[in-house]
Amino acid sequence: MFLNSLNPTEKDNFMKLAVAVIKVDGVVEESEKQILSAYANEMQIPVCNLDEPYNADSIIKEFAMHSTLQTKRIVFLELLALAFADGSYATEEKALVQQLANAFELDRVFIERAINLEDAYVAVYMSLVNLVEKGE
Repeated sequence: MFLNSLNPTEKDNFMKLAVAVIKVDGVVEESEKQILSAYANEMQIPVCNLDEPYNADSIIKEFAMHSTLQTKRIVFLELLALAFADGSYATEEKALVQQLANAFELDRVFIERAINLEDAYVAVYMSLVNLVEKGE
């Protein structure tokens, strides 16, 4: 939703972190692959290779040192949404999201609000899917 505001290096690094998020729990769902494609489409860049290992720690440090607070918030929100995408917020995903929050120095209020809004967004999205698919 907000990814177009990232610069080319940030877009590339975001995609690498997105791959790290979907791989961290050891299960790559089809819905997660579709989201990666949507991210790539939105940013007008190629999808990262899922088989390639990316060093999430160094990418997170790069964002923490060189990006604006707004960019950090965008990256955090989008990756949080990705972690929620498969309906399971695994322990490994939580740890990676917390690592992002710590590195980006995001306060607890922002994090809690982001989680609440992501939960609400997912609920609304699922309601829309049910409306389209089942008329309910």
